Amino acid sequence: MIKILFTLLFSPLLLMAQDPKPTYKDDTLYTTCGYKIYRGQTLQFGKGTGPKGKFRYISIKNGIPAASIINHSIIVKELKNVNLSPLDFGHVDIIGTIIFKDSSKGSIELHLIFDMAIENAPDLPTELIVPAEFRNSSRVILHKELNTLFKLFVSGVINKVEYEMKKQQLLGK
Repeated sequence: MIKILFTLLFSPLLLMAQDPKPTYKDDTLYTTCGYKIYRGQTLQFGKGTGPKGKFRYISIKNGIPAASIINHSIIVKELKNVNLSPLDFGHVDIIGTIIFKDSSKGSIELHLIFDMAIENAPDLPTELIVPAEFRNSSRVILHKELNTLFKLFVSGVINKVEYEMKKQQLLGK
């Protein structure tokens, strides 16, 4: 009886600990995969993954052409409008300084859907270049699988029993 009570009391805590979520604390954004974005940090951008090389998860808000950030660095001055969505669409506005190849600088403001920009699908490069340890980690893959499962449950494709059974299978991996 005590084992059952213990399991019922602490299993929600264990499930929450295994389901990574983005957080924002002390002016630092921690993405789902653990990558940190903070003031003073230098961000590197790759190519867009959309049609004709356009960015899917990064948009520039102050008129600088999107092609200007490809293979360039941006020094973060400020993070604004941080939105931590549990469904992989967390986003942030970044105000920063872009450094061009000729060492000239300019002001830039961009909107970043951070977890999607970091994702490194096998057939697509990442738009925000991060160290390999932050791309497609098992934590991120599990998080995506749990979100997909939850969306199926909410939309009525699967019932609660199927949802709970599949969730336990994923968490048991």
